[in-house]
Amino acid sequence: MPTIESLIHLCFAVGLPIMGIIAVVMAIQTFTLGTQAHQETCKEKVKATTNPDTSTHEAYYLGFFHLYPNAGGGGERVLWTMIKAIQDKYPFIVCVIYSGDSLTRDSLLLNVQAKFGLTIRAETIYVVELSNRWCVDYKFPRLTLLMQSIGSVVLAAQAIHRFCPDVFVETVGFAFTYPLVRLLSARIPIVAYTHYPAISSDMQTMVSSREAGFNNEAIAKSAWMSALKSIYYKAFAIVYSFAGSFASTIMTNSSWTQNHIVKLFGNPKMTKVVYPPCDTKALAEFALSPRQPLIVSLAQFRPEKNHKLQVEAFAHLLQLRPDLVMPKTEKPLDAENLLEKSRDSLKYPVLVMIGGARNIEDEARAEELRQLAKRLGVDRQVLVIVNAPWSRVLEWLQVAKIGMHTMRDEHFGINIVEMMAAGLLTIAHDSAGPKLDIITPAIRSAGDVPTDKELEEFNAGSDDLQFPVGFVATSAEEFAESMNLALSLSEGIVGAVQRAARIAAVTKFSEVAFRDAFYKRFSPVVRWLDNQRSTDDDDD
Repeated sequence: MPTIESLIHLCFAVGLPIMGIIAVVMAIQTFTLGTQAHQETCKEKVKATTNPDTSTHEAYYLGFFHLYPNAGGGGERVLWTMIKAIQDKYPFIVCVIYSGDSLTRDSLLLNVQAKFGLTIRAETIYVVELSNRWCVDYKFPRLTLLMQSIGSVVLAAQAIHRFCPDVFVETVGFAFTYPLVRLLSARIPIVAYTHYPAISSDMQTMVSSREAGFNNEAIAKSAWMSALKSIYYKAFAIVYSFAGSFASTIMTNSSWTQNHIVKLFGNPKMTKVVYPPCDTKALAEFALSPRQPLIVSLAQFRPEKNHKLQVEAFAHLLQLRPDLVMPKTEKPLDAENLLEKSRDSLKYPVLVMIGGARNIEDEARAEELRQLAKRLGVDRQVLVIVNAPWSRVLEWLQVAKIGMHTMRDEHFGINIVEMMAAGLLTIAHDSAGPKLDIITPAIRSAGDVPTDKELEEFNAGSDDLQFPVGFVATSAEEFAESMNLALSLSEGIVGAVQRAARIAAVTKFSEVAFRDAFYKRFSPVVRWLDNQRSTDDDDD
């Protein structure tokens, strides 16, 4: 039977660690939030420069943790379309942007108008500028994922210290910030829009198999270094899963992302797909015919985009179809002359790879593609165009017949949607977002080409018919077969696939569809806040 003295010792042994944990939590809360007076001062600053409509509802404050609000990518289009939707339906909500960009509110909103055509009202926008964004921008030589994740926590602590919101909205993918928010207050819902998981089972498999996509060359060549990195990835995935489990509601940009996030975070009921809004209005006005035998790809010259597969597939196409090889007596055209000539007619197909180069490494990859085309003997019919202005890209999309995208496990694929809206017969990799969400139904072989009867039903407006919207492939041979098929289809089938693809692009992935899906996920958060405030009033 234990003595009183032993029980006292047991209480100390158990109690001291618990008290230590409580002390650490209180220290983090005090350091991050500051005093109540500090937070009240921060809130007064926000109130002084915003003017929400509180005639029928008290003001709520949403904190958007998006460190790059001035960028012009798909993630920023999601952010600002989300904010626009909130302004239209919930005029009493103030959107506080935690920003790493050094811009005033007015300058930022002018840029949003110029880049996305969205008019955001300034009276419910407040910008909290964060310093030290290098914490997540810096490419750490070792443990990059972990170090950048820790950096995001540091920035989130700074953000909440400068203003503590009613709802924390994370739209970049920094899941490590969620436990911090939950530690500070269980009353702050965490809303996440995830474009892609920081780590996935596919990434872990590629590391284990020593593929170059997620390993540098030294690691890929070393068995023990690959094994060590595999252990690191598995450990990171465990911590990442724990962090993500604190989210209250999660939106993902595709079925592929959703499947991975549910597997990692384990919250299927609160995780739903909300397709990103794609700007297809101008593209959908392009004439569907006539089109020239140009095969266009749109993607930055990054390793994972796998442009090499495009060149290899095109070379295989010319092997299959010698009649498509440009005779040596014909003079190859440069980009300017080819675009001009394509307005009339082209006899031979040309692969046009258009992409952005972020740095000298991307430039080098673009040059490697030119050299690969030369080694394969197809350089006379391959063009590599770097950093073309969007206006010139639109010119290519107006005349090209085929679009190609070869990245494996593309999380979504906005460029694919854009090519479909522009009227191109689009061929994408048979995986992830393109496979599950965008090019569905798809043509994988000649046997999938619609019959004359199916074409007639489609033209008659049959609602029951699932008409193909494009092609999917995996290997160079399959991409070559798809290109050959696209070049050989009858005009009737081509026109029908173009129309079906355009309809899918401008409806399924439109801004209206995004807003409707977003409201379904966000409205319960507002109702929860209302219930909390009502409970607080009753307690008073």
